[in-house]
Amino acid sequence: MLKLESMVLVAVWTLTYGISAVARQSGNTLQPSSEHKKLEAFVGTWNDEADVKPTPFGPGGKMRISETCDWFAGGFSVVCNAKATGLQDDLNTLIVLTYDGEEKVYRLYEFNSAGRSNAAKGTVDGDIWTFNGESKVNGILIRTRSTLRVTSSDSATMKSEMSVEGGPWTLMMELKGTRAKQGQTDFSPCVPHGSEGWPFELFECYRGLLSSH
Repeated sequence: MLKLESMVLVAVWTLTYGISAVARQSGNTLQPSSEHKKLEAFVGTWNDEADVKPTPFGPGGKMRISETCDWFAGGFSVVCNAKATGLQDDLNTLIVLTYDGEEKVYRLYEFNSAGRSNAAKGTVDGDIWTFNGESKVNGILIRTRSTLRVTSSDSATMKSEMSVEGGPWTLMMELKGTRAKQGQTDFSPCVPHGSEGWPFELFECYRGLLSSH
């Protein structure tokens, strides 16, 4: 017999799949909107340096974060895998960013290797993204507010604040991020020279250069 949890998961999956199937049959196949496409700002490999401030939950300190973000299938969401070092044990985090067309907000979901999960709602105004969330730590209500500014195509800054049990907002973390530049393959050595077998030679040359990167 199926466990209750499995039955619930099957029911949710069936409902989601059914809604998607009905939408496809009615010709209303969804396409990523302009709001979804704004998530392109996060795509890439990022190297971050963070200054974590002392809080009631820890002494703070310096932290380095390596983060790789890419589009999920369909182009509606961006998935990021991040690894933080420098504060006690290493911490791995899975982050999902997407846009909720019903509520007209961005949504952020976060799951880390310490067993914690968080969710936040976000808005964007020009190059400034703001995410607000709340969670409980040992029964204490924590509200968070993160303001991220994309200062250029390859750099960003973020300030995170927290409010404990409705108290004043205090600075929790400051972060500077740099997006790694993507290298481009030089195909100039593969320019054909008019030999009889040049299509095959061109293909082999391209494949050789790509496999070396």
